[in-house]
Amino acid sequence: MFQKISNCVTYGCQLSLKKQSHHQKHLYLLEILSPVTCRFNQGNLSLNAFDILLGQAFEEFTFSSIDQSPILIRQYDLEFDIPGQLTEYTVGDNAIIHDLMNAENPGQAYVLFTNLDAGLCHAYLDAMEILEEQSDDYSHFQSQKVSGLLFTELLREHEAKISKTQSNFPDREVRYATRDTQAGVIMKYVREHIYDISLKEAAAHFAYQPNYFSRLCQNLYGTTFNELKTHIKLEIAKEQLSMTTKGLEEISQELGYKAVSNFHRNFKAQVGMTPREYRQEHTKLL
Repeated sequence: MFQKISNCVTYGCQLSLKKQSHHQKHLYLLEILSPVTCRFNQGNLSLNAFDILLGQAFEEFTFSSIDQSPILIRQYDLEFDIPGQLTEYTVGDNAIIHDLMNAENPGQAYVLFTNLDAGLCHAYLDAMEILEEQSDDYSHFQSQKVSGLLFTELLREHEAKISKTQSNFPDREVRYATRDTQAGVIMKYVREHIYDISLKEAAAHFAYQPNYFSRLCQNLYGTTFNELKTHIKLEIAKEQLSMTTKGLEEISQELGYKAVSNFHRNFKAQVGMTPREYRQEHTKLL
């Protein structure tokens, strides 16, 4: 099922969890077609045109225009037969999507795909919209084929498309998970505890020795645990600068910097501009 959301500056999304079974799975797909801010009970997101949100439920999500122009979002209901061609060849071999479809707390989990500027995913969704309007058995069959192409493209080189800092990955035991799920779940936990987390505490949470956990982070992210924390802090700082009116001192204190000058210096070294310059360039209308 397809729906287009337009002609409004704010949209309250109420996509409830649908019944899943061993024989059929369901996901919602939201394609963002105009820059928006998204607020929900777990935080805020800043979304650009052609970003895609994928999850089993999107309840109490509020999308708002950044400049008071009408928003534009496409919403799809996707159903997958198990076993089926789509799940066998495109979904089943990707741990993050597989875990998303089988999450223990599915209403809390979603994956954000970004950096989709090539437009191929958008073209597939255009085709699915046209087929949806046909409303016959053969069009449904064709739509399933196009869905497979869409997921193939989303999952191709997905490491560069899935936002690890803004997605809310489904929880599971990372010790027995694949690299994708390990990276996502660890990133999610560190982000949630970024203000006071230490290597020792993070390692204990995942039942690892600190030295081993440090090597795991190096293997998963190509960086040290402390560098990972710095990266996440800067991503949070970018969100705060673009989506709130908080002062630089307040943001730096919340992120654990002892002095605003340290925050200023670190931000400029990593981002290439000062926090004030970033805010001026990326401010979102509240």
